[in-house]
Amino acid sequence: MLPRLLIAALLGASAPTWAAPVNYNVDPTHTAVYFGASHFDRTTVRGRFNKLDGRILYDPATGVGSIDFTVDTDSVDTGNRSLDGVLRSPQFFDSQNFPVARFQGNRFVVEGGKLVAVEGQVSLLGVTHPLRLEADRFSCGRVVLFGVGRDVCGGDFHASLPRSAFGMTRFLPDVGDTVTLHISVEATPAQ
Repeated sequence: MLPRLLIAALLGASAPTWAAPVNYNVDPTHTAVYFGASHFDRTTVRGRFNKLDGRILYDPATGVGSIDFTVDTDSVDTGNRSLDGVLRSPQFFDSQNFPVARFQGNRFVVEGGKLVAVEGQVSLLGVTHPLRLEADRFSCGRVVLFGVGRDVCGGDFHASLPRSAFGMTRFLPDVGDTVTLHISVEATPAQ
């Protein structure tokens, strides 16, 4: 019996210590998804989504993670009610039939100890395509505000995608096919 206990103790002592990934909830008050598209190649029409939700599984020690992020397409907001109505219609987001757009990231790309991108897929209008979110900045750590400390991970990301790939072809080419995304995310550990 003693040799088995000794072997088990030695194996346990030599096993590597793995950091545990942490579950984070996206903070909707400090998270935003903005978009833009060319308008007659003169200006850029911009907007945002006011309702979103997300979960992140992330191990800051190894850089391994995943993300599941959704936006409510009915919450589109350009500051122009008429345009918002057009964007919610079947011509664009078809919010009644497709109330959610979703990004699922399954690969965090780390270079030199720094997160540089999240690769995954975006689903919109029942169509799914690969998408790579480039990280402009990203970090995790403790922040203190008004004497209250909390752990936070957050960053800014950008990407572009062709709306026609999702069947969104109304007003092409006057309204550009390339849609730029700018995403700011803040998340705290799930309770």
